Amino acid sequence: MDGLDGRLIIAGRREETPRKLASLNPATLEPLGEVSLASDEDCRRAVRAAAEALPLWRELPIREKQKIFARAKAIFLDRGRRLAELVCREKGSPVMEALAVDVLTGLELLDYYARHMHRTLAPRRAPLHVPLLAHKRSAFHFHPLGVTLVVSPWNFPFVIPFSDSVSALVMGNTVVLRPSSSTPFTGLFIGEVFLEAGLPAGVLNVVNSRTAQAETLISDPRVQTVMFTGSTEVGKRVMELASRNLTHVCLELGGKDPMIVLEDADLDKAARGAVWAAFMNTGQSCASVERVYVDRRVADPFLEKTVELAKNLRVGNPLDPDVDVGPMTTAGQRDVVLEHLADARARGAVVHCGGEAWEGLPGHFLTPAVLSNVDHSMRIMTEETFGPALPVMSFSGPEEALHLANDSEYGLTASVWTRSRRKADWLAERLETGTVTVNDHMISFIDPRAIWGGVKKTGVGRTHGPYGLLELANIKFVSRDFHRRRTQAWWYPYDGLKRTIFEEAMVLLHHRRFLRRGGALGRLLPHLLKLKSANSLKNFAKIAGRLFGG
Repeated sequence: MDGLDGRLIIAGRREETPRKLASLNPATLEPLGEVSLASDEDCRRAVRAAAEALPLWRELPIREKQKIFARAKAIFLDRGRRLAELVCREKGSPVMEALAVDVLTGLELLDYYARHMHRTLAPRRAPLHVPLLAHKRSAFHFHPLGVTLVVSPWNFPFVIPFSDSVSALVMGNTVVLRPSSSTPFTGLFIGEVFLEAGLPAGVLNVVNSRTAQAETLISDPRVQTVMFTGSTEVGKRVMELASRNLTHVCLELGGKDPMIVLEDADLDKAARGAVWAAFMNTGQSCASVERVYVDRRVADPFLEKTVELAKNLRVGNPLDPDVDVGPMTTAGQRDVVLEHLADARARGAVVHCGGEAWEGLPGHFLTPAVLSNVDHSMRIMTEETFGPALPVMSFSGPEEALHLANDSEYGLTASVWTRSRRKADWLAERLETGTVTVNDHMISFIDPRAIWGGVKKTGVGRTHGPYGLLELANIKFVSRDFHRRRTQAWWYPYDGLKRTIFEEAMVLLHHRRFLRRGGALGRLLPHLLKLKSANSLKNFAKIAGRLFGG
């Protein structure tokens, strides 16, 4: 592909290295080009560059950062079609998906932070609960943790590392990005955009590497946070390496996301939603619908609609604008899907369509498969399939649906399909996941105000959104006291009177009976002068408010 630059980006410079890695088009198996591979020393230099750039980036005025994000947005918009074609060629996404998932999401992310960065980073007042502290002025402040290492996957080679990198930059951290070795050019595109937008040298470094060098990066004591997206097994290894330096980790790992279709659901809408959420990105998403549970009273018509829609999906070259489903990105992951399908067939599942190689091109193609007569003894219902397979199982009542959906070691997202707000709320409160959507699926990643992450073996922490950003911040509590009194009520010297005052104060503030609290107040009044010597009027006002239920 013309215009690809495979050099590393370290300290604001593009660097070529002797060792190379070839990137292949998964549809045609033709080479796209070669990228430079980082050595251990290159990795250490990238971390050093990020550490040295931290003070400058941390102190750069927010308005200047917003200008950089605005310039990046303009460059990104101008090159959106080029990015979509790159994702298409290197990863195998249809162009339409690349535009909707990668380009549009990236633009929205940059737009949001360019507009709202000052609010995101602003201190938040923290009025204190204890009456003796009412005169103090306190707030939570948000400061960068330091160098953030982003280790990204191949299934969404742009939008995941881009979102993680931008989130880290917004919080004032500097970044070392290690793209997936299956999609190295897409990761370098992120560095190119920010380099041209005027991001200071060293704030964002992009290093393609082998696994050994990725472990060098994770083990570097200067790295303060590791953001990793990938398999659960590799995530455990990342956590093990990070633990040696007590490095903070944010891990988004596997998923086995359920879809619950209740009897009153709009079946046409639910079937369309299931087919899109199962086969978008060729099913290679941790948030894909990998299990459908449908009320047995509507199971047959739902299955019929789903099979018909899946049969009509067009498989082929993702550069063709009429293609719905492209190739799988790696041959290894295609083999996993075939193993799950074979196991399901052997245990009695019925495959209504798909699950076969598409031979129009030499790449890693599989036709979308829909299965029924499945249960939790099958790998396709319990392990992450990560491919174009949609198993459908029936249930008898919402309680059974909830039990089946929660019967998993993963907990990323889930969806509920119903016309009833009451039933939707009941299930949403009880599903063991990080996200629940009603009458849609897999939407929360694309909005910068939402959040991403899950429970159980899905991982640790959250990314983006108002709570995900806190994973990347030192949340510092700052309390100021400019009160002119020279002592505090709890300071030395201790004596019997001070003890009596505190004992009565505890009754005054916390006893459940109003008469006992009134009695304590009466016993404290003779000591008012002593109390006044170490307390402001605001403290007394707070005590009065508590006493009378304020």
